[in-house]
Amino acid sequence: MAEGVLFNMIEKLICKLGSMVGENWRMRDDLERMTENMTDIKPVVLDAEEQQSTNHQLQLWLHKLRDALDDADNLLDDFSTVDKKLQVMTKDKKAKKVRIFSSSSNPLLFTFKMTPKVKDIGKRLEALNVDRGIFKLTNRNLEERVVKYRETHSFIREEDVIGREKEKNHLLELLSTGVDMKENVSVVSIVGIGGLGKTALAQLLYNDKAIDLDFELKMWVCVSDDFDVKTIAKKILESKTNDEMDRVQQELRKKIEGRRYLLVLDDIWNEDREHWLKLMTLLMDGAKGSKIIITTRSEKVAKISGSSSPFLLKGLDEEQAWKLFTQLAFENGEEPHNQKLASIGKDILKKCSGVPLAIRSVGSLMYSMETENDWLNFKDKDLVTIDEEGGNTIFKLIELSYDHLPIHLKRCFAFCSLFPKDYRIEKKMLIRLWVAQGFVQSSHEKTCLEHVGNEYFMSLVYRSFLQDLQKNIDGDIYVCKMHDLMHDMAKHVSGNDCVIINKQGQNIDKGTRHLSFDSSLQVPSSLLEAAKLRTFLLQNDRELPHGMSDCYLVISSLDQLRVLDLRWSKFKMLPSCIDKLKHLRYLDLSYNFEIETLPSSITKLYNLETLLLFCCDSLRKLPNDLRNLVSLRHLDLSGCEKLAFMPRGIGKLSNLQTLKLFVLDRKSKHSGGLGELRDLNNLSDFLQIKGLECLRSKPSKAKDINLTGKSNLRRLSLGWNKHIVADNNEMDKDSLILEGLLSHNNLKSLAVRGFEGMTISSSINSFTSVVRMNLSECTRLQHLPPLHLLFNLTNLYLINLPCLVWIVINSNNDNSSTFFPSLKRIELYELHNLKGWCRCGEEKKPRDCCHGLNILDLSIVSCPNLNSLPLLSCTNYICLRKVNEKILQQAINHSKMETVELEGINGLKSVSQVLQHLTELRELSIKYCEELDPCNDEDGCYRMQWKQLTNLRRIKLCSIPKMEYVPEGLRYITTLERLTIRDCPNLKHIPEWIASLQHYEIAGCPELTSLPQGVRVSEN
Repeated sequence: MAEGVLFNMIEKLICKLGSMVGENWRMRDDLERMTENMTDIKPVVLDAEEQQSTNHQLQLWLHKLRDALDDADNLLDDFSTVDKKLQVMTKDKKAKKVRIFSSSSNPLLFTFKMTPKVKDIGKRLEALNVDRGIFKLTNRNLEERVVKYRETHSFIREEDVIGREKEKNHLLELLSTGVDMKENVSVVSIVGIGGLGKTALAQLLYNDKAIDLDFELKMWVCVSDDFDVKTIAKKILESKTNDEMDRVQQELRKKIEGRRYLLVLDDIWNEDREHWLKLMTLLMDGAKGSKIIITTRSEKVAKISGSSSPFLLKGLDEEQAWKLFTQLAFENGEEPHNQKLASIGKDILKKCSGVPLAIRSVGSLMYSMETENDWLNFKDKDLVTIDEEGGNTIFKLIELSYDHLPIHLKRCFAFCSLFPKDYRIEKKMLIRLWVAQGFVQSSHEKTCLEHVGNEYFMSLVYRSFLQDLQKNIDGDIYVCKMHDLMHDMAKHVSGNDCVIINKQGQNIDKGTRHLSFDSSLQVPSSLLEAAKLRTFLLQNDRELPHGMSDCYLVISSLDQLRVLDLRWSKFKMLPSCIDKLKHLRYLDLSYNFEIETLPSSITKLYNLETLLLFCCDSLRKLPNDLRNLVSLRHLDLSGCEKLAFMPRGIGKLSNLQTLKLFVLDRKSKHSGGLGELRDLNNLSDFLQIKGLECLRSKPSKAKDINLTGKSNLRRLSLGWNKHIVADNNEMDKDSLILEGLLSHNNLKSLAVRGFEGMTISSSINSFTSVVRMNLSECTRLQHLPPLHLLFNLTNLYLINLPCLVWIVINSNNDNSSTFFPSLKRIELYELHNLKGWCRCGEEKKPRDCCHGLNILDLSIVSCPNLNSLPLLSCTNYICLRKVNEKILQQAINHSKMETVELEGINGLKSVSQVLQHLTELRELSIKYCEELDPCNDEDGCYRMQWKQLTNLRRIKLCSIPKMEYVPEGLRYITTLERLTIRDCPNLKHIPEWIASLQHYEIAGCPELTSLPQGVRVSEN
């Protein structure tokens, strides 16, 4: 159980009870006594948690307290659930009074039923309150936590630091520049988890001879978490007197005034910018070029300090890590002759993840183990189990980081132990799981908990508890990982609270609250006895042959679940007993490809916040009473391609933030119209609307979506069914529908598919914020809006627009700075009548387009009539397929291109004119060019054209029937690493030099009768 969990639970329950006492007058006395007992217990909980490791009776007392608090939480949740049920029933005008007076929803009968439970929990808490006196516990507030500090110093031997030369040189450059900066003093921050060697690196810099030459004054202060300005100032002054602050600040300013100094502030934890600014006011009088190095585990600390670009320190690479380990673990610091021992050592080393302090701790311990069996026995042990004598320093440092976390972050961090090591944790999923468990709290009722959860997430990132962040195309973090050592720490602090079942026969403790289960295993019988379980996660990310066969057992036995994950479970029908999980907040049914419908009982989950049905591609309908899920905030229907319609009343779910798919249908009487979206103004991120052909009879209904009110929506996809073709009278109606929908100027991405109008004539103001635009399968579309005026547009995708002739119609008055100024990527697919990019050169030569594009990536596929392109000046990647040779000459017109892919180029006979100037080219692929013979260059200088490609690494030549020999000039490309030749039916000879390449592949060349020595042909 993570530290502070009970304290946090009591705070939350007292808050809930406070609002309930007035509403439940029949149980007021019992509820008030419950509140009083919790209030008495709360101050001693933190002290009890610290002492429990040495007092078994105290440990039992805490377990009983946890059980009582959990039962109280469930009890209060029952009250809340009944309120929500009544809310649903009273909104239904057809509800009969007899239903309201039934035993399950009548307030009087419910109170009668719940009173004994309230009294029982009250008695248990009262007994626990009395028993606390036995242990002589101390009242303690959160701010009074005792934290042990570590001291650091400025000296370190350079030979003791391995693998940091590159980092040292980079930081030396940063420290030696900046004399011409506006401010006299600038900050360089070194950020990373405990044990990475931040202090050691700072020590290397501090003692470097170049630093002595660059700085007149050097100072080193270990700050730790006591960020007191006076204390730091006194440490800088090396003063031990008890002078007043005024005297201290005078002395400090006098010491540094006019001098170029280097100050190292090691191990900073302060996240209060005001405190930092107070210190900086004392340090700004140094000469220009003065530097402050800070070391910290938190990017937030680095940001607060004003560091422009924090230096994120990473672990040692494999070679350097092994070098350090060898020095510490083996006799004389040399790799042993026993290769098996070396192999075991390398396996153990992986545990350390390149963290120097971990390597030192483990390496020193291994040195004390004499036999191979000793090493094998230790191999599978965890660094958590290393005792103090064996070198537990790294874990103590991680534990110190953990001790500094606020209680709400401790719970969130401990919960992360449910994910296997090296697991790619999705940020949105993690935050929703925290919310479902009640870990995310806000004092303001209207505050979005997901936004608060995002702050929690970023706090853990800043403190290096989460790492390896991956960002999407918008630059938002969507995936992270935990360092192995951090995972060990999370597992250590969570104890039996959070358990991963990944081995057959592994038992589950009755007190376990959160479980992650490998569904390839059989469900242990102990799972059914874990009645207090609140989380059930599946570890699998693929469909298993037998699926989750025990789905019914899980649902029917674990009625306290808040989170239920049944992804990839391969069941056809969710058990109807799902409504027994009345506390459920999070239900993931994604990747269950055979589910066609959901049981109506699911609509009785009044607390359900997240319902995920991603890629349930057989799902045909949602329950008619889906509107009863009054707490629902996230409904992900992405990939539910067979979903026929949205049920009526979905627009009543006013808390919805995520609704990835909305399907219109006129056939079903249960279908909700586009007006259901009118008041769902909390929708964010992405929305796809399908079936817009249904509005052709009343195109004015398109305005019912009220897109203007959905300020958090960033991506919109609009679709018409391409199999329902509009008649001539309906084409204009599609345009009216589109105009009615596009009234939102905050969109970053817009996709339109199946539109049957001839013109997209919406005001350009509707698109001013659009970054990505995708227009596809619009079979009658002839005219696009003036896309060249969209200053933010970076990605443009035009796919299967058979009537489009020009992308830009009127651009003669636009100069190069206003013509697609931000565009970076273009993909043109199956635009069979497209003649050119813009019409400006139509009356001149076809090539005379008067504009230029600064794009990086260009793909043109199946555009046979395209004859004109703007001038491309900085394109790195070009893919041309099924276009004519003229476009090839226009597209490849500068030397900066790095990747060129050519396929099915009509009329292409020679590549010398195209390739000879591409000095930056790294990859070249040529396929399906029937008239090309690479060896038969027009001017005969085939060697020259290849030799000039001084950066080319990879070449692929496929399906080139006229190629009989490998171009001899390829052997003179000194940078060539990989050559692939496939399906060249007339290739007769392979030169010997191919065997010298790092990698080659030859396949599908039947005319090859002999091969040079060492050269092999692939079977496929």
